Amino acid sequence: MARTASLVYEVRPQADPASEEMAPRAVGPTGPTGHPGVTGPKGDPGPTGRPGGPGPIGPIGATGRPGEFGPPGGPGGTGNTGNTGPTGGKFAILELDRQWRGLTCVEAPVAWFFDVARVMVPLAHTEIEAPIDPLFVEACEPGTLRVLSAQPDAPIAGTLGVYVNDENKVVVRCPSVPLKAFSVILTLAGARRGMAERFPVFSDEQAARNRAFWDQAIGAEETAAAAQPERG
Repeated sequence: MARTASLVYEVRPQADPASEEMAPRAVGPTGPTGHPGVTGPKGDPGPTGRPGGPGPIGPIGATGRPGEFGPPGGPGGTGNTGNTGPTGGKFAILELDRQWRGLTCVEAPVAWFFDVARVMVPLAHTEIEAPIDPLFVEACEPGTLRVLSAQPDAPIAGTLGVYVNDENKVVVRCPSVPLKAFSVILTLAGARRGMAERFPVFSDEQAARNRAFWDQAIGAEETAAAAQPERG
């Protein structure tokens, strides 16, 4: 029978526990307070710290009144519609080393969601199971949850068997009885609910709107103009 464990979702490293040298110790009675010493000279000011990052985004304001419709345009030409250009880049733009840097968004045939968790394997247990975060399960298409990688934090004899069962729990099987407890870092994946179709088809108009949206988000025209060399 598998032992039930818990998945721990972390975004920061854990602090090391206090050592025995730092543990509180009993001391004797406190002696009388001595006279204060002479105040030393004022030290030089320290270097200026780095500027803080951007603050949180404020609440979305109320929607304004719709504007008036303009007059209808004149008849267009009879020429053929040009080809749709390539899709613009998609970035997560973060302030790194005092500059705004772009991290390219991952593209895939299916909209995959990912999560990273840690599970403890107790001493002398060859099989454990841990339920996946129910919010992550709800966000994913049923039947698509899987374990992409399982990395133990200590060497073990043999290969771990790790998978997601029908109850949306991660099952970890050890090839032999562990001689000491260890933890496993898991990378989980699941297709976004309602978007499990591979390579969905869109029209020319939808593709053009998608490109215009991303170009507007990063100012593609201004970026391209700034990249052009100056002409003397």
